[in-house]
Amino acid sequence: MKIIRFEFTCSRPVPLYAHLCNQYLNYAELTIKVGYQKGCYFIEAEGKQPQLETLADAIAHDFLISVWLTDSRIALIDSPSGSSHPLKGGAITQEFCQQCTPQFGDNQSPQFGDLGLVCDCCHGERSINPHYQGLTGADIAALSTELLTHGALTLTGDLPVTLSLNPLSAAGRPTLLVCNPNTLNAQFHLTDRQVLALSSIEKPLITARAIDNHPKLDAPLYDLCFAYNRLLVILTEHLRRHGVDWLYIDDPRHSEPLAFIDGAWVDIDCSAQAPVTLNLSTPALHEDVLLHNGAQAYYARHDKQQYRVERVTGSLTPQQQAALISLTPQEYGLSALHSVNLEHGVDKHSAIIYFSQQHGGQIQTLDAKRHNELFFALPSLPDTGYDIYHQLEQSPQRKVLEKFKQQFPDDYLRLLDLKLSAPRDNLTSLWAIGAILLGLPSRSMQVDDLCDALMAAAQAHRGANSPRIDYPLTRGEAHRSLNWCKTLGTVMSFRLADDRDTRKLAFGMHDSLADYLANWIEHLDQNIGIRSVALAGSEWRNPLLCQRVVLRVGKNFPIKCNQQLAIDGNNHAIGALLLKKRRK
Repeated sequence: MKIIRFEFTCSRPVPLYAHLCNQYLNYAELTIKVGYQKGCYFIEAEGKQPQLETLADAIAHDFLISVWLTDSRIALIDSPSGSSHPLKGGAITQEFCQQCTPQFGDNQSPQFGDLGLVCDCCHGERSINPHYQGLTGADIAALSTELLTHGALTLTGDLPVTLSLNPLSAAGRPTLLVCNPNTLNAQFHLTDRQVLALSSIEKPLITARAIDNHPKLDAPLYDLCFAYNRLLVILTEHLRRHGVDWLYIDDPRHSEPLAFIDGAWVDIDCSAQAPVTLNLSTPALHEDVLLHNGAQAYYARHDKQQYRVERVTGSLTPQQQAALISLTPQEYGLSALHSVNLEHGVDKHSAIIYFSQQHGGQIQTLDAKRHNELFFALPSLPDTGYDIYHQLEQSPQRKVLEKFKQQFPDDYLRLLDLKLSAPRDNLTSLWAIGAILLGLPSRSMQVDDLCDALMAAAQAHRGANSPRIDYPLTRGEAHRSLNWCKTLGTVMSFRLADDRDTRKLAFGMHDSLADYLANWIEHLDQNIGIRSVALAGSEWRNPLLCQRVVLRVGKNFPIKCNQQLAIDGNNHAIGALLLKKRRK
C-alpha cells in the first residue's frame, strides 16, 4: 500500500479545481483525502500501485490547465494531511469542461449543438446566459449561416456581442475569436505558454503578433481568445467546418488581455463581479474604502484577519458612500505598492515600478521606517505634435531635429498631426511619438495604434543587441523626472545614422529603459536598501517590456506583482486601506 499526493499550486483560487477535488472524495476504489493550503489544491490517495495508476490517469484527464496554475507534482508521502470533508471553492463560472465539451461541441457527436446538455462534472448548463437559453442546434446552425452570408452577426442580450468576418473598427487593437486552433502557429507568433493560456479553462485574452506579410491580418497586434461559452463553442465549430480560422469579436464583458510577469500570468484590470478575499493578519489603517478607478468602482474592507474587495455596480449603500476616498496619481502608485507588499508579506525596504496608462508612470519606495518617497515620475508630454516639435526645437536637440525634418519629411508631418489626450505622463504617449520618429506604419494616428506599432516592431527584432537610447533624469524640486527631449533626440540620431533596421531601434527603446530602471533601483538600494521590487500598472501588458525589466532588474532583486488581484484595478482599493490619508 502506498500514499500518493497530487498537487496543483495556483496563484489564486480556482473553483473548478476545488470542485474536482470534492468529486474525488466519492472515488470508491481508494481512500481519498483532499485539502487546500497556501494556494495548493491536493488529493491524497492510499492504495495499491495499479489502482493509483488508474487514479493518476483520471486526474490527468480531469484537471485541465488553469491559467493560474503555477506548478503541479506527484509525491510519495508517509501520511496524509488532508480531510474527507469537501473544500469550499466558490462558484464555477465556466459553462463547459473536458467531459461535456466533446458531446455538445464536436460535430461528430450525436449531441452536437445541444446547448443545454446536462453535465454532472461542471454543471455548466446552469451558467448559460439567460438570453441564449432555449436555443436549439438548428437555431445555432442558422446563426452561423447568417454570419457566413452577411459577414456579421450580433448576439442579443443585456450586453450585445458582435461577431464579424471583417474588421469592426478602424482604430484600436482588434480582438479575434479563434475558430480553428490548429492553424494558430501558422498565422501568429505564439509561445508555448501563450497557447496553453489560450487553451486554459479561463479562456483569457492573449496578445499576439501575426506573421509577417499575412494576407489578411495587417494590424501590429491582436488580442486572441478561444470560445469561452457554450454558444460560441458550437458556433465556432460550425464556422471551422466552413474554413473560417478566426473572426473579429466585440464583447463588452471581456476584460483586458493578461500580462505575463516573471513566470506567471496576472490580471491587468479585474472586471469580474466576484469578490476577492485575502486572509492576512496585517493591520489596516482604514476599515473600508470606496475607490473609483476609471469606469470601475471598488469597495474594499478589512475585518480581523481578512481583506475583501469587490467591484461595485448600481447604487451605493450609505456605508459605501461614507467610505469614498479619492487618490492623487502618486497615491495610486503607493496603493499599488501596498497591495503587492500585502500579498507577499513585505512592508518595508521595497520599491515599485508603476507604469500605468491611466495614472502615470513612477517609481516609489518604502524605507526601513515604512516612509514612502516618490523617486521618479514620468513627465506630462505636450498634447500636440506642434508643441512637441517646438520644445524639441528649443532644446539642445535642435540640430538633429532639423536633419530629421529634412531627411524624413513625411514622418515630420505625421509628428505635427499627432494629438495626445490626457493623461500624457505615461509610456504609451512616449511610445507613440517613438513610433512616428521611427517611421513605423500604423492603422491610424490614434495613440494606442501607434503604441502597438512600436511594441510589435520591438518584438519582431531578432537578437539581444541594440543601440542604447538615452533616458536621462532631470532633478525637480520634489522628485526626478525624464528629459524626454534627449530621449527622442537619441532615437532620431540613430535613425539618421542607419534607417535599415527600425525594429532594432524599437527594441532598443525597451531594452535601454529596462537598463536605466535597473541602474536607478541599484542607486535606491545603496541609499535605503531594496529587498524586493514590485511591478504594477496597465503598461505591463507590454510583454517585451516585462521580459527586459525582469531580466535587468530581476538579476539582483526579487520581482513581485499582484497575483490574486489585478495590477491596475482592484489592487488600488486594497492598497488604499493602508494609506496614511484622511477621507474627504
